[in-house]
Amino acid sequence: MKTHHRYLGYAGLIPFVVMAIFSLFDSRHAEIFLLDYAALIFSFLGGILWSLSIKEPMPAHVSLVSVSAMLWAWLWLLTPAYNWFWLAALSYVALWLYEWFLLRRFIAHDFLILRGQLSLIAALSLVLANF
Repeated sequence: MKTHHRYLGYAGLIPFVVMAIFSLFDSRHAEIFLLDYAALIFSFLGGILWSLSIKEPMPAHVSLVSVSAMLWAWLWLLTPAYNWFWLAALSYVALWLYEWFLLRRFIAHDFLILRGQLSLIAALSLVLANF
């Protein structure tokens, strides 16, 4: 994995952490921005899986999971009145676990480690925003 991918991944956490902190100060806008950003990034993760499934020989369920991730995140945006923070956090962890246990032989180990770190911080930010 290239160094700039790692830097960009960690930079992508800045909105998660900042909006989670702002939400602690009762900023409704911060919660909305955080959930919107979380949905955007979760869709992006689905897109990464889609790209991998096109470039590498992978099981057919990878394409299904990649599209499902986008649709699942879209549901977060369609129903903003529902408190999605816990489910969104679990979704980040679940997608990473899916990749770790079912796709480990198809995906570079250092990428999976980075994905795990990024997903954990994103999930913790979502949980923090729920308090």
